[in-house]
Amino acid sequence: MIAEARKQQLKDQFTAIGLALAVHLGVVLVMIIGTWDWEPFQREQVPVRVTLVDQAPAARQREEETARREAEARQAAEAEAERQRQLEAERQAQEAQARREREAAERREAERQRREQELARQRAEQEERERQAELRRQRELERQRLEDQRRAEEEARLRELAELRAQREQAERERQEQERRLAELAERRAEEEAARQAEAEAERLRLAAEQAAADARRATLREEYVATIAELVRRNWNRPPTTPPGLRCMTRVVQIPGGEIIAAEIVSPCNADDVTRRSIEAAVLRVGFLPYQGYESVFAREIDFAFIYDG
Repeated sequence: MIAEARKQQLKDQFTAIGLALAVHLGVVLVMIIGTWDWEPFQREQVPVRVTLVDQAPAARQREEETARREAEARQAAEAEAERQRQLEAERQAQEAQARREREAAERREAERQRREQELARQRAEQEERERQAELRRQRELERQRLEDQRRAEEEARLRELAELRAQREQAERERQEQERRLAELAERRAEEEAARQAEAEAERLRLAAEQAAADARRATLREEYVATIAELVRRNWNRPPTTPPGLRCMTRVVQIPGGEIIAAEIVSPCNADDVTRRSIEAAVLRVGFLPYQGYESVFAREIDFAFIYDG
């Protein structure tokens, strides 16, 4: 819009300048045409005539002629001056008309510019009002956005507080539940410990009773085991002729698991001589294997038994 107004303004200025130039050219043409046949005033040369006779009437006639010519010259000069004055008046009138037209054109241009400025001002004011309205609308939108944001943040904060409160309450319930479970577990463990101790005591008493019964059985079995060994040695003994009745020798048998005899010796007390002692050790070695099955519980690597001969 501003570019079109500027173009129109330049167009109007060029038109006014063209009109002014046309008016001045017209005035110049009028002045040229008006002065085309003008000739400068030339005083006619009065011929000098000498009359030798009666000079008085001729002098008066010449004076009258001179006066007449001078009067005609003055009239011609005045006519020319009048014509020049009229031309000057016309020129001035044309210049005045051109000036009025130029001033009118300038006033129209000024009026047009004023209207354009007024329109521009109105447009600027309208744009300013629209800008202010848009600014108020943007501010209102920003205020509404900030209000929505504040409301959303407040709601989020309240939700967070509610969640924290619910979490604390849940944690408190879980703590109480944990304490209840721990109390129940401690009570159950105490009961289990009491039961375990009661069972352990009962098991200890049962094992003690079983151990006492086993010891009693083992003592009986060991006596049987030792008597069997003594009997096997006695059966394999070759008594020397010098051995008197009333023999008492503590004999030691060394065996390995399975009952195999690997050594034998006479230990104290023993009242036999050396030959008898060697015969007893030989009898033990001839036995070879002692009974094992059924006697595992009373098995021992070294067993001492009393070898007795009463005749």
